[in-house]
Amino acid sequence: MEREERPRKLRRSSYRVSQWFFTALLLVLAALMVAKMGTDGPNGAPLGLTATFGAIFIEQRILRSRVILSPGDVQVVNAIFEYHVEPGAIKEAFVDIRGNMKIETRGGGEIFVGAYSGSLIDSFVGSADKAAKMVRKYIAGKPASSNFVIRRKCAISWLSEIWLVAAVACAVWTAINNAAA
Repeated sequence: MEREERPRKLRRSSYRVSQWFFTALLLVLAALMVAKMGTDGPNGAPLGLTATFGAIFIEQRILRSRVILSPGDVQVVNAIFEYHVEPGAIKEAFVDIRGNMKIETRGGGEIFVGAYSGSLIDSFVGSADKAAKMVRKYIAGKPASSNFVIRRKCAISWLSEIWLVAAVACAVWTAINNAAA
């Protein structure tokens, strides 16, 4: 009986820690802002909440980037776009001079991997190099594909989208408060 290969998610642990730390920090600041400024009046707490929830949305989108190695598909999830590539269509996974991980396809296209973009800490730890090595190991032995398609679509992150909805709701609340004042 053949064992089923399970998807493997490549993501920096620092991103996970940073994501929850900054979300909690911004929510504490939002709570303090509401307590200090109240919810009435133009450009008070509703405007600040709009900015806070918008910042959480952006932070969540960036820090939820990752690479998923699943049977028959390499998925690169960046902040805005998500790429699906067949393993046989990948020519090379490498880290460029600036420390950014990229995936080069057999057609000559490059996919930037936001989860492993260069950082000062990474130059010492080498997590981008390790991730590129894991992708190379994963695609090794996969038959080269000359007839492939790179699928690109907008990335959807429901956790991030909740914060966007909250920011829009607060923006509407701010507009209503400003119109009434």
